[in-house]
Amino acid sequence: MVKRLDQLTQLERIARIKAERQLKTYAAFAAHVTAAQNRIEAARESLRQSYDTTAPLTLPEARTANAQAGRSARELAHADQELQRMLPRFEVVRQQAAREFGRAQVLADLARSEADRLRGPRY
Repeated sequence: MVKRLDQLTQLERIARIKAERQLKTYAAFAAHVTAAQNRIEAARESLRQSYDTTAPLTLPEARTANAQAGRSARELAHADQELQRMLPRFEVVRQQAAREFGRAQVLADLARSEADRLRGPRY
């Protein structure tokens, strides 16, 4: 019976290592997603500021403002496409991390219950 406890403990250790690796992958992916969301927000703010001017513009100023607005709109579209490409993989990585973490928890619980069973009843 001790052998089974040792096996469960070893399996739990392996599962914890895998879970930590998956959580690190998830954290790195989450950082990329957050950066993409920040780029989208910055592009939206830049685009909004392009159209918020209340002062009358001269023709050269209007051309410059229009060029800046166009650049901001392209940056926004590009950042949004980049985020949309990332999200499916991000969701897969999130699910894998949750599964590995859950597996480690189950093995820890099994090892704990096996250790309790080997100790015998408490009075």
